[in-house]
Amino acid sequence: MQLSRYGSIAAAIFLFGCAPETTMSNSAPYKGPVIDMHLHAMAATAQGPPPLGVCFGDTAGPAHDPREPWGAGLISRSKAPPCAEPIWSAETDDALRDQSLAELERLNVVGVLSGPRERVAAWKALSPDRIISGHQLNIARGTYTPEEIAGYFDEGGFEVLAEVSNQYAGIAPDDERFDGFWRMAAEKDIPVGIHIGVGPPGAAYLFDGYRARLSNPLALEEILIRHPTLRVYVMHAGWPMRDEMKAMLYAHPQLYVDTGVLQMALTRAEYHNFLEDLTRAGFTERIMFGSDQMVWPGLIEAGINAINDAPFLTTEQKAAILHDNAARFLRLDER
Repeated sequence: MQLSRYGSIAAAIFLFGCAPETTMSNSAPYKGPVIDMHLHAMAATAQGPPPLGVCFGDTAGPAHDPREPWGAGLISRSKAPPCAEPIWSAETDDALRDQSLAELERLNVVGVLSGPRERVAAWKALSPDRIISGHQLNIARGTYTPEEIAGYFDEGGFEVLAEVSNQYAGIAPDDERFDGFWRMAAEKDIPVGIHIGVGPPGAAYLFDGYRARLSNPLALEEILIRHPTLRVYVMHAGWPMRDEMKAMLYAHPQLYVDTGVLQMALTRAEYHNFLEDLTRAGFTERIMFGSDQMVWPGLIEAGINAINDAPFLTTEQKAAILHDNAARFLRLDER
């Protein structure tokens, strides 16, 4: 979930109720290497003035009295999170970088990292074996042309075009303004991760263009048909449009999803229910793990634990989600 660069200091604060009981899986946890398809290199102040605490709650968004601005309420709640053991954000840029890289090393994780070019390069220089460089993009900002991005890719500047966050500007995946970028990604064989799904609670009141209806992954269909060699993964798996997501996965076997932020944005019961629905439908081979680490390095381990604790997953399915599917999608064996 790529949020901070659009101007609201409260944009990505996910603040929920007290932590629910953990449901332990009946199968053994997966303990091998992990690929995280959804990391961010942000400034420590990107989501508001640190420190900011987040809880894994039993509500997907607190009740709000509209007499108070929504963003201000989120900030206030983050300063006194309503749970016993919140995950706290890093307080400086250096601490955020160092703590995040330390978590990748400790947990044996390789991650796709997006953010400003210079910041991504700095993180990668310190931990080249743990970072796959991503290129963030929101065409409403008008920063790049398809030709410029293609040139940067050819120079080795990045490996994955992610996170594409046009949804926050009210731009659908099939908007004609993005056609040139899809065509370029297909021609260059660049994997693309596009935000389709959940934003922060109350996102429409934090971003002028955000609309829930743009969470529908069916908007990708004509793009995939037009460019059948595209490698695309839907960040946040199109939640809550589960039937539409299943229809797309069934119709387009090249399409993948990641779990980014769902372990924090949703109740654990809803997250597991959504994940089980995709698994029961037969799509386990195309679900990839994403922590959506922003300014909270602890989200990486929490996201891994949420997969390992899923009672409906076998150890082999956990391995697929946490590593094998992403390795196949990224074609890591061809490097």
